[in-house]
Amino acid sequence: MRLEILMKKISFVILAACLLSVLAISGCRKSSPPKESVPAVSSPSTTEKVSKTDSFISKSLDEIISHRTSWNPILTDSYGKQMPDLKVTDISGKTINLADYHGRDVLVVFWATWCQPCLMEIPHLTALREIMPVDKLAILAISNEPVDTVKAMAESQNITYMVSSYQGDLPEPFKKVKAFPSAFYIRPNGTLKLATEGTMHLGEMKSILLAE
Repeated sequence: MRLEILMKKISFVILAACLLSVLAISGCRKSSPPKESVPAVSSPSTTEKVSKTDSFISKSLDEIISHRTSWNPILTDSYGKQMPDLKVTDISGKTINLADYHGRDVLVVFWATWCQPCLMEIPHLTALREIMPVDKLAILAISNEPVDTVKAMAESQNITYMVSSYQGDLPEPFKKVKAFPSAFYIRPNGTLKLATEGTMHLGEMKSILLAE
């Protein structure tokens, strides 16, 4: 009887680990949020920032994709194509036009406050904002939730990059996003370098921006 109980416990632990692994890789589907509150996520340590950044910095884009951790490339048919302008308002009321950021890299992230993988990614995006100059990189996170909800989460997580609540129709390929978090890495000339689905850490983000 004890052996049977022990085997059941082991099976439960394995199943839980598998479910967490799938969640980390696939992110959150665009569906109704869970009712439970989501705990705050701590920022990466200085050691983590340096080690994960340095380990990926010299890799080509193909190498980065082949060694990815918990994300996948998406919308590959849009790579190299000019991205449409997107006009949104951030949580402070400022109007943002993507076209205004031509000449610098742009990272557009689609997320939700109820999505745990999205919250896990916030400290890495904040760290990226700290180490990449504003005149070299624009970071914009877009949620389709009410502005009060988005603003409250941004404040609680001490987000330092641009955050927008946008519930309108998105132009392609942004409208093809099927899960959160999803990210679009746009070159200074306005063409799409890479689109991803799933959580990323700081080293991967920076290496993608620097890769040719």
